[in-house]
Amino acid sequence: MGALYWAAFGRKLQVGFPDAARGEAFVTDNLRADRMFVARVDGEVAGVCGFHAGGAGAAALTWPGLRDRFGWTGAIRATVALAPLSRAERDGVLVLDGICVDARHRGRGLGTALLAAAHEHAAGCGDREVQLSVVDTNPRAEALYRRLGYRVVDEGSMGSLGSLYGFRRYKTMRKRVAR
Repeated sequence: MGALYWAAFGRKLQVGFPDAARGEAFVTDNLRADRMFVARVDGEVAGVCGFHAGGAGAAALTWPGLRDRFGWTGAIRATVALAPLSRAERDGVLVLDGICVDARHRGRGLGTALLAAAHEHAAGCGDREVQLSVVDTNPRAEALYRRLGYRVVDEGSMGSLGSLYGFRRYKTMRKRVAR
């Protein structure tokens, strides 16, 4: 799961770590299986969809974990660098924390299945909506979300930090949970 998650989101996350290899290792070590839906093809992880619950997202990038691995200076750097990427939980809304499908398996409905699992989970928890974010460099994902009925509820810009994270603009999208 970690390699796939890092392949999809490492460009955004690597700015918080001393180098990509240590960033990938930290994120991989701190992925929370209890906050992820996983799609497998022939036993291999082909897609993942993380979500926020209990005050944390799919990757537990906590202060103690960062400090223990990278020391005070490294933890401060990671906390400051990753703060613009954070998405807070919201009452009645399941906030997704990264959805990705391995390039070899795209176009087979895995993203749709992962989002369906998220909606099923949200309904079971009593949430009214599912929320996700999509960046301007991923129009294919945005097209999928729109086809599935997600609507834009907010837009934002990374401003001058865009070049650090690999995208300039993002959209927050939501879809009502069917009851």
